[in-house]
Amino acid sequence: SKGSKRARTSSQDSASGIDEVKNVVVFQCHKCRRILTDSNYLVEMDEESKTITFKRARGVRVTDKILVSRSSKEYGSTYKKLVCEACDCDLGRQYLTTPQQLDSARSRYCFNVSALESYEVGRLEETAETSPLESFGILQRLRVRHTQMMQILIQFDKRIKLLEERR
Repeated sequence: SKGSKRARTSSQDSASGIDEVKNVVVFQCHKCRRILTDSNYLVEMDEESKTITFKRARGVRVTDKILVSRSSKEYGSTYKKLVCEACDCDLGRQYLTTPQQLDSARSRYCFNVSALESYEVGRLEETAETSPLESFGILQRLRVRHTQMMQILIQFDKRIKLLEERR
């Protein structure tokens, strides 16, 4: 979409820093710190709308009321609000209908970056927390690392099959 800065697995991401992220990134409600989801369930990040979309989440209540968006990017989309079960903080949206460019967000958990806190599991520093905006970079590096690992595994699989055929 025009002007969109959707972040998905991208070969244009800098190779520097890929080794920095070796663990799962956990996302919490910024108000009560309840754990909501982690990077294993990441679908996409949209820097333009400052949202992070996940396949799964817990501790989140989807409201009953259906709302209609009037913003230009998602005009006419219908959605329900996502609310933290513990503190009733507004966390984001779950889209019911979307324009084509937002199809990947439909029926998913679309969290507002400002509603989240995050940290990398196993990170040994004075503070393990990072801001959700920093998490965009962390998650991008995780996606790149994941893609690289998948490519290596595919190459190994091809080599093994070739060796087995030669027997």
